[in-house]
Amino acid sequence: MIAKTLKTIPLTIFLFFPAIGQCYSGIELLINDPLLFERPQSATQSEVGIALLNLLNGAKDTIDFAIFGLRDQDDILNALINAKKRGVSIRGVVDKDTDNQNYYTSTSDLLKVFPDIETDYEQDLMTLKYQSDFDYNPYCTRPYGFEGYLQCIGYSLSTDECIVASHASREPIIFRGDIMHNKFFIVDGESVWTGSTNASDSGTGGYNANTAVVVRSKEIALWFTAEFDQMYVQGRYHRAKPDESLVKRKCKLDDGSTVHVSFSPQGDTIEKLVRPLIKNAKEYIDVSIFFLTHKKLAGDLIKAHQDGVKVRVIIDATSAKNGYTKHEILRAAGIPVKVENWGGKMHMKVAAIDDKYLITGSMNWTSAGEGSNDENTLIIKNPKYTMQMHQFFDYLWNSIPDRWLKNRPDPESLDSSTACFDGADNDFDGLADSDDPGCSETPPELSELPPYWIVRKIDGNNLIKGNISKGKGFFAKDRKIYQIPGSRYYEKTIIDTQQGERWFCSLYDARENGWKSYEEYKW
Repeated sequence: MIAKTLKTIPLTIFLFFPAIGQCYSGIELLINDPLLFERPQSATQSEVGIALLNLLNGAKDTIDFAIFGLRDQDDILNALINAKKRGVSIRGVVDKDTDNQNYYTSTSDLLKVFPDIETDYEQDLMTLKYQSDFDYNPYCTRPYGFEGYLQCIGYSLSTDECIVASHASREPIIFRGDIMHNKFFIVDGESVWTGSTNASDSGTGGYNANTAVVVRSKEIALWFTAEFDQMYVQGRYHRAKPDESLVKRKCKLDDGSTVHVSFSPQGDTIEKLVRPLIKNAKEYIDVSIFFLTHKKLAGDLIKAHQDGVKVRVIIDATSAKNGYTKHEILRAAGIPVKVENWGGKMHMKVAAIDDKYLITGSMNWTSAGEGSNDENTLIIKNPKYTMQMHQFFDYLWNSIPDRWLKNRPDPESLDSSTACFDGADNDFDGLADSDDPGCSETPPELSELPPYWIVRKIDGNNLIKGNISKGKGFFAKDRKIYQIPGSRYYEKTIIDTQQGERWFCSLYDARENGWKSYEEYKW
């Protein structure tokens, strides 16, 4: 069976189809429903994929694309081949790792047909050559059995309590290359297809929860072309791109939408765009995300929840196994988080805020998404699109049993709908369906995540001390200095909350509140 009967829920908004010679700009918002498909599809038959094919088949002059790779999507490959036969100029960029390999198996076919496609391979080799260990001395204790980079996190739950944890992956992190993680096509210099959807059997073919937007705007197409040319023409990928954190790519379309476009890593997207929207939310925040490991964003969601904003999160079952996942921390702080139990992935990178803002694009909410991978993010201000996503979020939320508000299903198990019968390796362990132990009648227990603790803001709990200097010795009066556990003055520092001194649950919490280290004042 290829697809289930379509449900009567509106998934697409079509606006402003142009008359001949008419000046035009607008957006199509497309959403792939993961409940409609029982397995990945080789035919490009999802709404997000059909919209892409329509663009490619209508191309007259140029197609530029930057995609992670290609897997089992002959319809897309043939559309590109046919466009080339029509005389359309085609340029492309795909990802490669430090072994010059791409995760998606049909990428090699794409490269044979279009040998001029560029990759980030040389840039990854350069980054590997100069790769060095982090100069970082964590103050928290490494959890037993977790060998990856140690992330010390903490959030304030009240004036008296913190939630703290030490997050790390089970295996040491080995650099295999930063990721060219974009998924965009620019057609004839006036239309852009982009979003979370990969050109794959589980993406454009269907199965995974995904979004895409088709933006018809010469100005926005020009911005994407400039980003594409940095990679294709200049060979600049990832951290080699010049800083653009202050660049404003913002315009208003004919349909009334205001669209703000940002590219990573050079745009500082999470810090400059995403976090301010979360901090300023008043009514609700719906987050549909593949990976949510960014510790500052998790803190912003907790703070929004504490301020009375209705926060809900759906994350992917595979990412819920990751040692850096923040879903258990969010739950402990009182935020309802559901882990999907579909066969396909929760692959969206979307947030709907206050019937006003829609955040979409290719970027997961991770430090790599912001700081090293090639990504794009669109902030769309238009109630129509935000309310559409809010409605679809409700639909997905209600499809997931409340059981998964507290627990998490194994992504390759009988708990995850069709995952044991779909021919896909849903947990990326090299095994699929009956070959995966999770699909047995008595599957092994899920591996534990790093623990967390709720502690009081008192001595003995390894919290950050926010001291205010009294004007003695090197320090001038009223300088705000934080002390981390194990530092020279930590044990001697006594916190007097009556005098404005504070306990902090994390380093970034102390810094965001105006406290500095001894070294920062010294230099």
